[in-house]
Amino acid sequence: MDIASMIMGASIASIAWVAFVPWSKLRRLKELDDQAGGSASD
Repeated sequence: MDIASMIMGASIASIAWVAFVPWSKLRRLKELDDQAGGSASD
């Protein structure tokens, strides 16, 4: 495995991580908000 493919894999993984983590956190926040009766949005 050469350096270029390692860099390519790392950049793809980091982009996927940056895209995935905020969405999972947003979904968790919405679940908590629904459990709280929707009053936590303010």
